[in-house]
Amino acid sequence: MDQDEAVAVMLEKYEVCAGLFHGFDRAKWTTGTPAERLGLLPAAQEHILIQERGKERCLGAVRELSQAFALAVPHEAALAIRDDVAFFQAVQAVLAKRAPGDARPEEEIEHAVRNIISRAVAPEGVIDIFAAAGLAKPDISILSDDFLAEVRGMPQRNLAVELLQKLL
Repeated sequence: MDQDEAVAVMLEKYEVCAGLFHGFDRAKWTTGTPAERLGLLPAAQEHILIQERGKERCLGAVRELSQAFALAVPHEAALAIRDDVAFFQAVQAVLAKRAPGDARPEEEIEHAVRNIISRAVAPEGVIDIFAAAGLAKPDISILSDDFLAEVRGMPQRNLAVELLQKLL
């Protein structure tokens, strides 16, 4: 495939993904600390889940963008949007998490491995993911009264529904 063609497709898919996040402030993704970046994900999920068929549309659009991005990556247009692509992929990853019994297609696993290998990871210390997401340390007993009260009080209602569906 011609690289200019790949760049054109990538930019088209990028516009679709950017449209899904229209009105969502993701500036902390590039300027924030690791904890702040992690803290963006619940709000981003909520932003997608409140849209009609948002989850399905986001998963498909980010998958297509990722494929086009992989073909166009040495081009400067691809390098200019790589941080946004990383954000879209992070949101896609948390939206696409499956229940323990669900199987993943082999192609999807290979794609995930390639994405992990292609990015350099720079450790910046230990992050308490619960604190970064604004949650208290979880009670290990699933669906306890305290846990359900905490879920009921979450500001992201649609995310809470997704959480409960996965637990059940």
